[in-house]
Amino acid sequence: PTSVDEAVQALAAGGGDAKVMAGGQSLLPMMKLRLASPSLIVDINNIAGLDTLEESDGMLRIGALVRHGELERSELIRDRYPIILDAAQHIADPLIRNRGTFCGSVAHGDPAGDWATVATALGAELHAVGPNGSVVHSATDFQTSMFETKLGADQILVEARIPMPKPGQGYAYKKIERKVGDYAAAAVGVSI
Repeated sequence: PTSVDEAVQALAAGGGDAKVMAGGQSLLPMMKLRLASPSLIVDINNIAGLDTLEESDGMLRIGALVRHGELERSELIRDRYPIILDAAQHIADPLIRNRGTFCGSVAHGDPAGDWATVATALGAELHAVGPNGSVVHSATDFQTSMFETKLGADQILVEARIPMPKPGQGYAYKKIERKVGDYAAAAVGVSI
């Protein structure tokens, strides 16, 4: 698809068994492990305008095609949103950071995902589009269970909007990993 409308139509045509792909860093490994086998993959990478990373109307706008690496390299993020920079630097490795997306990670609903934690702490609005129009979800209650969110099977998360920081407001992000027995443990912390 080359437009959000075309992508929504394709997703709806999949009858609930289609999946959206932007970076594919969660979907492809799940398919490889046979944990997912969608009948249709709707690749949104050719849709203009979904790569927005800007401040407007009091919000930081992060489009569905904004990669983790773009957030890590962005001067805007470095200067105004250090918590996002901190989190971006902790995401997997450079290969994942150069393909995976902020919105894709949030939409995936992985409880260990870094971006859902950051989006919640920053009070993000999650803007989705489906066959019945646009809907805005709050990041605070977007994830409903492990790998489940309020995003409908026929909806695409097109943008996250985060309120611009106010004077005197500050954040920090720290991901702590340690080995416990034969298992690795990770803790994610956000300070406000």
